[in-house]
Amino acid sequence: MRTANPVEADASPAGLERDMRWRRIFAGAPAQVAEVRRFVACLLEECPARETLISCASELSANAVVHTASGRGGFFAVEVACRQGGVARVSVTDAGSPTEPAAGFPVTDEASGGYVGDLPVSGLGLALVAAAASRWGYSDAGCGRTVWAEASWPVPVMNETFTVTRQPRLTGNRSWRDGDGAA
Repeated sequence: MRTANPVEADASPAGLERDMRWRRIFAGAPAQVAEVRRFVACLLEECPARETLISCASELSANAVVHTASGRGGFFAVEVACRQGGVARVSVTDAGSPTEPAAGFPVTDEASGGYVGDLPVSGLGLALVAAAASRWGYSDAGCGRTVWAEASWPVPVMNETFTVTRQPRLTGNRSWRDGDGAA
């Protein structure tokens, strides 16, 4: 929401620029999922939501390889975008599938009767994405589909009349002090 930062202060972490996008094409092979993780990790080195977005990109890429035409000799594209401070997105565009992406239902111990082979395999990865990401979704992309996950983190709110100052901290012996260091 733009009104939370009325003077458009740059609240992005160091090294993570706003309005930036990176895109890379990967072969539709299982081994490429590890390459996707390295690609996203390198780009989001200073991002507070780095681990979340790496996990989401890994799951979305694995889904592209296993559940779409991309995994049958095709390819898929991964895009990392940082459009505003406090938000980053990973998107995977694949060659499409006849079914729509859907997060699975939570699995309980009773559901499997103790045998993992009885657990459903469809939608559990997207359920993890839904739980980890701030938002996720999908859209049709030509003859394929783009599935995306977004993560957000708190950013300082600044304007012309208000500046963020460090608040006094309570120390272990119940006295107040200012300055650096943990209480």
